[in-house]
Amino acid sequence: MVDSAPMERHNNFDLLRFLAALQVAVVHATTHLQVETGAVISLLKMFPGVPIFFVISGYLVSASYERSSLRTYCVNRALRIYPALWACLAVSLASAAPWVAFTPDVFPWLIAQLTFAQFYNPEFLREYGVGVLNGSLWTIPVEIQFYVALPFIYAALRTRFSLLVAIVFLIVASRAFALWDNESLLAKLVGVSLLPYLFMFLIGVLLQRSPGFVRRHLSGRAHQWLALYIASALALDMLGFSVRGNFLNPLSAVLLALTAISAAHTNPIRIKHDLSYGLYLYHMVVINFMVQVGAANSYASVVVAMLASVAAAFGSWKLIERPALSLKNRLQPADVREMEDA
Repeated sequence: MVDSAPMERHNNFDLLRFLAALQVAVVHATTHLQVETGAVISLLKMFPGVPIFFVISGYLVSASYERSSLRTYCVNRALRIYPALWACLAVSLASAAPWVAFTPDVFPWLIAQLTFAQFYNPEFLREYGVGVLNGSLWTIPVEIQFYVALPFIYAALRTRFSLLVAIVFLIVASRAFALWDNESLLAKLVGVSLLPYLFMFLIGVLLQRSPGFVRRHLSGRAHQWLALYIASALALDMLGFSVRGNFLNPLSAVLLALTAISAAHTNPIRIKHDLSYGLYLYHMVVINFMVQVGAANSYASVVVAMLASVAAAFGSWKLIERPALSLKNRLQPADVREMEDA
């Protein structure tokens, strides 16, 4: 959810990531603000934002890795994630401080939030908001694991066929995990690792490395793939298969990935600001605050939450993310800058 689009800007990746973040935010808002949902939200849940993020991440990050040195790749990933994440942590603490009695657990929690264990949530936060200060951030460690694993993936899976074999194997492993006892500590730890979601990331990598397939079968065909995805999801839903949430059935997961990449290459719409990461970071901060002050149980509260989250995302982009991303060129050696600009 945090990756910058490749050098070719004639695509819809920024727009798709924003829509994916908005899907997550709306679903969380209707759930935690206790608003009754109907057919529209039920349909919206068939387009889960997190799997879409993971597919797009595989597509864009692999493209970035291929045209960068390892040092540049690491610097770029860190600049994309951490400045905005740390700023959001400061805002989160400020918003919760009037209601939270901080205990010594705050120190390991802060270390976790500042590094790569954002899924950790101590007891002193249980009485604030929904009980987790920013539960959406469990995906950040997963993304970081993707970034760390990518150079090893490129070393081990050198051909598209080997990537395809790995995807099939990981789909089977992911389905096995979905049937596991998810209440055990080990299952919870695996659930915040890359393992259940790696196949979605690798689908993105495979499609990025298959430009001919994308050009022939996906580009300009978003309406066809969207219709196929919706029809199949409705049919599979009637048959009892999982078509909502992060653990889609394998067919829906693959079709959603193909639909997302097709949409990215169909009728490009240029948007000026990339608000997806900021929206993802801040929507639960806003929702928690609203729950704490009792602003819930109405559709108006959902609208207010979304407007406030988008406003926070805009501030994050203008004040933190864009300035941080501008450091990329300054921190790169001259020869790498020339390669990136070529």
